[in-house]
Amino acid sequence: MAEQKKEILINLKRFEVNRSQGGVCDYDEPEQWIQSVISDIIRLELNHSQHYNLTLIVSDLLLPAAVDQWRQLGSVAGLSIASQSCHRADVSPGGNFGAFTSLNIASSQARFGSVASLLGHCEERREIASTMVRYAEAAGLPVDSALVNRLTSEIIGEKATQALHQSMRVILCVGESAEERGDGSFEEQQPRIEQTIRTMLEGGLTGIGQQVKPEQLVIAYEPVWAIGPGKTPPDQAYIRYIAALIKTITMELIGFSAKVVYGGGLKYENASMLAQTDNLDGGLIALTNFTTPIGFNVDELGRILGNYTSSLN
Repeated sequence: MAEQKKEILINLKRFEVNRSQGGVCDYDEPEQWIQSVISDIIRLELNHSQHYNLTLIVSDLLLPAAVDQWRQLGSVAGLSIASQSCHRADVSPGGNFGAFTSLNIASSQARFGSVASLLGHCEERREIASTMVRYAEAAGLPVDSALVNRLTSEIIGEKATQALHQSMRVILCVGESAEERGDGSFEEQQPRIEQTIRTMLEGGLTGIGQQVKPEQLVIAYEPVWAIGPGKTPPDQAYIRYIAALIKTITMELIGFSAKVVYGGGLKYENASMLAQTDNLDGGLIALTNFTTPIGFNVDELGRILGNYTSSLN
């Protein structure tokens, strides 16, 4: 039986903003930038790998241009285009005909060619949670972090339902913050970590558990406490523990152990370690360059993927 391919996710966040405006893009025209990214991926044949599937995750603004370039180059095998989240409701025959001003609905994304949606990224969770926290503070109520996590996760789960209804794969992000992890030894932290991750998975998967298939789901683990300048990333043992935990919980919830990728940033420096980590099925790449000029570079992407694949067992 052939070994299952790894999942390599490339989240381009809002990298299309020009450097003169505070972004990390060297192009003035966003459409030209995303076209060049896809063309360079094909030029370097990064989509042709026996080791991984490659998914490029873009904002709704760039989705039509990205899919159009992908099609112009021959609907390139080994590379797929995904969206950055979707709304928790959608148009439907006999229902809401489309009154979703400013909200990115799954049916629109799928119509434009997205085959997957990245849901529950820590930046999205933070945005959803901030509304609840602001309400509690304004009302003079105590902020219940566990309740905020549960409600946020349920909203993410509603988004997952809509993505799956449009035959898009679900890429669900989960991960504990420094507050959720808490102080003390790792043994003391474990129950808090496990409860946080379980709550996120329960909220995100409950609505799709009876219908999602293994090939339609990827869980991306983000160690939120370790993301940012000057932070120390988790070591291999920590990542292995989390990956095993997620596989155990998903087996309980939906009847199979979902693929788990490291969402804290696959980079050249950790590619070999991640490739050799048990229970880990790939990684997520955002920035490729972390020193000046900070940004995303396809040649550097090739170096990262080369280091990763050469280290696979």
